Amino acid sequence: MRKIPVGVQLYSVRDDVAKDTAGSLKQLKAMGYECVELAGLGVHSAADWKKMLADNGLPAEGAHIGLDALAPDKIQQTIDTYATVGVTRLIVPALIQDYTRSLDGYRKACSILNLGSEKLATAGMKLGYHNHDFEFRFVENRIPYELMLETLMSTVFLQYDFGWLYRAGIDGVAYTKAHAGRILSAHIKAFKADEDTAVVGADSVPWKDVFATCAAVGGTEAFIVEHERYAHPPMECVRQCLENIRKF
Repeated sequence: MRKIPVGVQLYSVRDDVAKDTAGSLKQLKAMGYECVELAGLGVHSAADWKKMLADNGLPAEGAHIGLDALAPDKIQQTIDTYATVGVTRLIVPALIQDYTRSLDGYRKACSILNLGSEKLATAGMKLGYHNHDFEFRFVENRIPYELMLETLMSTVFLQYDFGWLYRAGIDGVAYTKAHAGRILSAHIKAFKADEDTAVVGADSVPWKDVFATCAAVGGTEAFIVEHERYAHPPMECVRQCLENIRKF
């Protein structure tokens, strides 16, 4: 299997990052993480983030942004900000209910994503969408995610969150094969029906097959650990996730 870097979504350790950003990055690097994914900039400037990431040898593989950051009056600022950090992949992590109540709402969101993707491309950036499970719940007798796949341009990549896929009852391996080449970034999140706090590798997701399929046909360029429900301190949880990933 080709070498794909393993990073962590900083939302996983958000309290630590808020208290001591540079120190948290240092801890993550020491654990063996190779990159990070940002969840907003918090109190730091883009230039500050660029320096802290460089000082700790942790490139920003991507960043989560709200759909509103793609609005015509905001998108250039979004581009300028994340270009300063050194981010070339921006991902919308969810849709608010204004867009998810109807299929027309989903269509409107897809239009914003398509236009945003075109604008980002002129700056050498790519735009993606991160799924949860709600996109697989029927709305007006359709599965919204299927509508999104039909409506989004191919330039909008898919950031599969495998924990949410399996929670929705989706076979993540088959879904990766069905949309080969489009999963540039994969969220590695645990799913275990009877244990919300399970870590990656101690859950029900067939990770060995997931990793192999992403590498072989997904077009995946980064695996990003995300952990949100804790049985231990967040830093310990993401450490356990990484140790288990290494076993694969």
